Amino acid sequence: MMSIKAVLFDLGGTLIGNVLGTFETFQTILEREGIHVSVTDIEEAFVIAEKEMGDQIDQLMGRIPLSEFYAIWDSYVLKALEIEDNGNLARKVNEEWMDVCGVIVYPDTLPAVTMLKRKGILTGIISNAYEEEIYQILEEVNVDSNLFDVVTGVDTVKKRKPNPEIFVYAVEKLTIRPEEALYVGNNVENDYRAPEKVGLIPLLIVRSRDAVPETERYITNLMSVAEYLDR
Repeated sequence: MMSIKAVLFDLGGTLIGNVLGTFETFQTILEREGIHVSVTDIEEAFVIAEKEMGDQIDQLMGRIPLSEFYAIWDSYVLKALEIEDNGNLARKVNEEWMDVCGVIVYPDTLPAVTMLKRKGILTGIISNAYEEEIYQILEEVNVDSNLFDVVTGVDTVKKRKPNPEIFVYAVEKLTIRPEEALYVGNNVENDYRAPEKVGLIPLLIVRSRDAVPETERYITNLMSVAEYLDR
């Protein structure tokens, strides 16, 4: 039986949620500027933007300042929506994002993390957000960042999930073996299959009652992570 020494978490959709989803947030900011676009069109624009940027995403994300990266990304989305912009609109999308999306902390987050700390378990965050962004979000929802022994963002190792390096860095930072860590997230590819390949024990958090779990191990409440500490 392997004793778990650390539990690492994804951020968005795992510890933290939003009142408005990504596409609804983008739509609301545009509407503030008198621009009316459907959520479906925005969703399609994100797909187009990702294809247009291609390898640039990995080449730039985590390697240039946070505001610069999102200004470039938002400009691609606006271009896909056929909305002319001289840079000001993309900047506004970036600046207003946090206020518009309505960041919230899930009710089981603090009880679960506090429980783990009480048991002497190391905790951490591995996210595709920038470190600066992670700390900003935690502050926004009044979660003490000191609750986490390691915080790893896309700029920490200049790699994003599902790249294995982002998981390896966090584990090595805690001076533990991969098999001594649980990783909890809400995305099958990034938060289950990717850490599993590195040797971490993945655990999917399924928050939607309508979602059908696609993995062997899953929980519907973060407090249930306690059941996996001695396996």
